[in-house]
Amino acid sequence: MDNSTPDTTALIIDHIDGILPAAEKEQLEKQLSADNRMKEEWENLLATTEAVRLYGLQQKVGTIHHEMMSEWQAPVKTISPVRRIARYTLAVAAGVLLVVLGITGYNFYQLSADKIFTGNYSYYELSNTRGAGTEATTAEKAYAEKRYADVIKIYDSGNEAGQQTAFIAGVSALELDNSTRAIACFKEVIALNRQAGEKLLEDEAEYYLSLSYIRNGDYDYALELMKKIQEDPGHLYREKITDKLIRQVKLLKWR
Repeated sequence: MDNSTPDTTALIIDHIDGILPAAEKEQLEKQLSADNRMKEEWENLLATTEAVRLYGLQQKVGTIHHEMMSEWQAPVKTISPVRRIARYTLAVAAGVLLVVLGITGYNFYQLSADKIFTGNYSYYELSNTRGAGTEATTAEKAYAEKRYADVIKIYDSGNEAGQQTAFIAGVSALELDNSTRAIACFKEVIALNRQAGEKLLEDEAEYYLSLSYIRNGDYDYALELMKKIQEDPGHLYREKITDKLIRQVKLLKWR
């Protein structure tokens, strides 16, 4: 059930601003941990507040700096040494803060799907553990040799069907910058598991699928899947889905 109300939203904003009393803060955090919709509202407001604060602070500091420079360029007046030092210090501080905000703003506006993907993607290494007398498949050999196009051809032929082949075909597609194809492969891994009642490479497929969605600009699908992973305490990739990563994807969606 969605327990979010205008009053709850106000409490969340006060919490983000750091002005919520300790007792109410404790109660709100309990509600956030128990209600996924409220937690999502928290994350949405947090990301929005960060963007608004960045923009507002840039404007405010820019105004201060402009006023200081205007005063310096005005006709010379007699100013006490103390006031002169105070003005100089404030002007320098404003200038430094402008530089810091400029860097922060640059990083914010330079945020991209490719950068998020690259920062969270790691090449999948095949396990060397095999039963006695079991040889690697043709697709696995091609993958180990980084012949990604061949892996996808083998997958398409249907001669080596199964979750393992579909999964390494998905990773191969990512290595070839084909996110759309990767999405189809990872979704097949999940579908095959559903049909067989198995979990073979399921966690891996879900994580790499979420990254494929990000790279492909499918932010709603990515966010939905990342929330699922984050809320599953037994998921192998749960620790990789951080609140920061989710906020970054939301910012990309809203920008």
